[in-house]
Amino acid sequence: AKVLGTEDLFDYLDKYDIELDAQYDDILGRFPKKNWHSFVNADNQRFVSNDAIDFLDNLLKYDHQERLTAKEAMAHAYFNPVRQAAQQNSGSS
Repeated sequence: AKVLGTEDLFDYLDKYDIELDAQYDDILGRFPKKNWHSFVNADNQRFVSNDAIDFLDNLLKYDHQERLTAKEAMAHAYFNPVRQAAQQNSGSS
């Protein structure tokens, strides 16, 4: 909830008519959704691309209907370099 935000969580709960026990009200608190770029720093910046951010954003969702399926995840542009390398390696045999 501290990363994905509580507003989206409560929207998800409302959408599927899920009721949390009242004890979670105090535990969860209220948090805004964090921008994925806020986790990028000088140490990890070289590993981050727009495709990586988009991939994370589409995987890490409360709503299972909005989340990428495994097949969709494997087809995501983030994996294009892997697919290209595999094609080059299979073509050079």
